[in-house]
Amino acid sequence: MRGSIQKHVGKTGTSWYAVVDLGPDPVTGKRRQRRISAPTKRELQAAVAAKLAEADGGIASDGGKMLLRDLCARWLAATETNVKPSTFRRYKDTVRLHILPLLGSKQIGKLTPLDVERLFDDRRAAGLSPTTVFHIGGTLHRALDQGERWGLINRNVCELVTSPRRATPEMQTWNADQVAAVLRVAEGDDLDALWRLALLTGMRRGELLGLMWQDIDLDAGTLAVRRTLSRGVGGTWELGTPKSAAGKRSIALPTLAIEALRRHRIRQLERQLSLGPIWGSGGFVFTNETGGALHVNTLVRRYEGLVKAAGVPRIRFHDLRHTSATLLLSKGIHPKIVQERLGHSSISMTLDRYSHVTRDMQQQAADAFDDLLRFPKAAV
Repeated sequence: MRGSIQKHVGKTGTSWYAVVDLGPDPVTGKRRQRRISAPTKRELQAAVAAKLAEADGGIASDGGKMLLRDLCARWLAATETNVKPSTFRRYKDTVRLHILPLLGSKQIGKLTPLDVERLFDDRRAAGLSPTTVFHIGGTLHRALDQGERWGLINRNVCELVTSPRRATPEMQTWNADQVAAVLRVAEGDDLDALWRLALLTGMRRGELLGLMWQDIDLDAGTLAVRRTLSRGVGGTWELGTPKSAAGKRSIALPTLAIEALRRHRIRQLERQLSLGPIWGSGGFVFTNETGGALHVNTLVRRYEGLVKAAGVPRIRFHDLRHTSATLLLSKGIHPKIVQERLGHSSISMTLDRYSHVTRDMQQQAADAFDDLLRFPKAAV
């Protein structure tokens, strides 16, 4: 037995007690001991055995009394070094703004499915989007999952609740004529190369902002995606890795992009010479006025102005990526090549996301057999 049983004789009679070693706390690693008493030795032995069995099962005897705010704090501390800065910031903001105000003072062992449903209903009533409520549910689920792994609770109540569905924003793209109109307006713009890379390579916004000259070989006409720039905790901007292993990739550049990058490099070197030591040393391709990383708010503002000047339908910046993929697929480029250029983790993701294009490719395939075998096409 991990402990010792002692007999105590006092003015009120005889009693038995034991100090039991329950092993290290599953969260803090600190040693845990409990004092257990009973009127008889047999009752004490049974109580000690039950307590040890509970500890050996990985269930902290007082874990369920922990407040949700304390669990979330521990979970965030344990998570910070294992996720991207932008992901950690989203977790932290979601906990602070949405979960703790309503459920932070609840004991995690007393959380019920109705409490979780009430959280979702409250956030919907506050006008939050389905996607935001989806992320709130996911964050709470992760925190309670960790609590279950730590042995603080026996179950994750989020498993007993239907998860909110996220809204899938409708994909909007430009056609080839609209892309050409945008690129014509962008000529001479100091971000002309950025607009071309966004449309002709399908790179993500963070990948464009984190791009450095060392990643580009203009003579070979290739570009390596190695990092992203995203907002971290406290409003800081931090370099990280692409979303997945497939995100680290090499992209062949069209002549339109190579020429724009050469012009951009010359302009940047001229400005660097004019500013001297004021110029930043980050090595970014796209920078602010003094060579530092280009701020995302500046990029968004400039993009809105470009769209307005070109007179094309307004689409999200992320839809430039969809535009690039859609145009390539519509020209018969193999989906595997498109997957590699976009950095998707699997070709199924590419095919599922751009099924509207592959449907047209199906008809093209059918027409190809008619042409190959010289059968007349059926009249419609």
